Amino acid sequence: MARNRNFEEHEILDKAIELFKVRGYRGTTPDDLVNTLGISRSSLYNTFGDKHSLLLKALLRYHQKTVVSLQEIIANTREPLAGIRLIFKLSIEGTYPGGIPEGCFLINSIIEFGPDEPAAVEIVKKSMDATRRALLHFVADGKKTGQFFDSLDAETMADYLQNCINGIVVSAKAGMSQAACERMVESTLLFLH
Repeated sequence: MARNRNFEEHEILDKAIELFKVRGYRGTTPDDLVNTLGISRSSLYNTFGDKHSLLLKALLRYHQKTVVSLQEIIANTREPLAGIRLIFKLSIEGTYPGGIPEGCFLINSIIEFGPDEPAAVEIVKKSMDATRRALLHFVADGKKTGQFFDSLDAETMADYLQNCINGIVVSAKAGMSQAACERMVESTLLFLH
């Protein structure tokens, strides 16, 4: 992104992601934004617009970073089960930064807004679809190579695995330990082979 005065927009968006992730949209005040982002109120509003616009830009940034991570997993992982495990690991690591169960910015946002925020819902759907496509890539490859049950429907299994990721993130937000979530992943992966 282009340099804007004394800060990089993507760095500010990354800070906004963490703030919204922990406090939620409704729980984040304009003073929280100014203090956490480290820029003046006028710079905040001149660069990002209002709080709602900042949220949407932060969601889009988070989505873009997720897509890059998924593309790297697909490009660098040849073994289907390892690829799926890495996608779950990416989700769990993002849910428990520093071992603290903060949840996922996308899932936290969709839970906070429900269908009342269509622009946010659309970004969340795009990100979930990117994750689902990555899962589908590995499930289909695992079936093709004989590593996964031939009777699996790849589309249905990709949907199931995506839903498991969402459930793990919500469980973490409700206080489930990271170790318990990791055990759930291993149990879930048994359905594949």
